[in-house]
Amino acid sequence: MQPKVLIICERAAERDTIRVLVGTMGCLWVLASGLDEGLALAGRERTSAALLELPGTDADAVRVEQGVRELLVRFPGRVIALTGDSPPPMISELLSRYSIPSVPRDRLAADLWPCLESMVYPHLGIRRITKVARLVLDTSLQPLPAGIRYLQPDTRQLVYEAPALTANIAFERSPGSTRITLTGQIMRVNLPQIPLNGVPVVLKGQKGPMGLMITNEAGEFCFEFQNERSVSLEIEVSPNDWVLFLSPPLLDWVGRAGDQAGTRPGATDISIMDEGKPPRRRGRLA
Repeated sequence: MQPKVLIICERAAERDTIRVLVGTMGCLWVLASGLDEGLALAGRERTSAALLELPGTDADAVRVEQGVRELLVRFPGRVIALTGDSPPPMISELLSRYSIPSVPRDRLAADLWPCLESMVYPHLGIRRITKVARLVLDTSLQPLPAGIRYLQPDTRQLVYEAPALTANIAFERSPGSTRITLTGQIMRVNLPQIPLNGVPVVLKGQKGPMGLMITNEAGEFCFEFQNERSVSLEIEVSPNDWVLFLSPPLLDWVGRAGDQAGTRPGATDISIMDEGKPPRRRGRLA
């Protein structure tokens, strides 16, 4: 049986982000726009945990505390608070008094997943991966095939194959920087003209999830990270059908790129090819 999570959040955009994150964990969800509505749903729906956006300083402090206590009675040890960068004293005191874990709004993709996973899957981590993609091209290890032009040492391109899809992934390190930009595009093998848009993509490092993106209308996505020996991508190509993409070691490549950068002209952007279209210069994806 899939666990169900109660999401209590006034901001519609954040509710959608949390809903996607919860869905990528294999959980169902129930949405509420306020604490009173959430408590009413908690009485009707069978849910495993609650995510609560605490109101601002203009809220009735007594009513807020009463509602939080009711949630904790229904979900002992399974309530997570969503906060701003600097919660007001009333909220900080409430979180401390009841030992409620919190997640800053600007770190939802990185911090919510491991915190929630320990609550809804305390004894057995969910296994979502159904396929592992095969690496068929790494431009740092083998000669470039026909059709791909010379790449600067600060750019590394990987091509993966999995049943019914292919993925082009590029890593780029700006000269003098330790940050790496990862961009990618996933395409259907048999129907490349039909994009894989709106697909969740989760970036993981050694310590767990680092971010989540939704592919755009062309099936593209983008992340930034640093100081990771290797990373992995988990992509839900269809409901409950996840494909795992494992990167080769990255730190050695970053070191070689830094050594060579001084003897090469400035690195240029790699183009991601669309079938039947001219190459487009890569930019940051929304």
